[in-house]
Amino acid sequence: MSSEHLPAASGSGQPREVSVRRAPKFGPFMGAGVVLGIIVAAVSAYTGPESAEFTRGAVFGFLAVLFGVAGMLVGALVVLVVDRVSVRHSRKMLAVETEDPDSPAPGGSEGGRKDSGTETGTTA
Repeated sequence: MSSEHLPAASGSGQPREVSVRRAPKFGPFMGAGVVLGIIVAAVSAYTGPESAEFTRGAVFGFLAVLFGVAGMLVGALVVLVVDRVSVRHSRKMLAVETEDPDSPAPGGSEGGRKDSGTETGTTA
């Protein structure tokens, strides 16, 4: 989820309108494009006619790089389209800033919060 508005002054407690949407991650889309490009390269290299100059492995390596980069670019274009669609389907909501109970209180004290861990060491 993301907000397209700047945060209000800390501790204001006033509701403000924010835009909430689900945004896709670029990595999985681009990774899927690379994998699909490498699969297409394997199919092209091993089902096509054999070259007298190059082995099938060399042809596969060249096509894997070429189709892998092309697949990554196609994946990036797909995620940009999906992102635009998610912007159109964003919702406007009201949000109120609250205090984080785990953050230190102003003035440097811990706000009465105790560490639940055990203390190590020996006593004499």
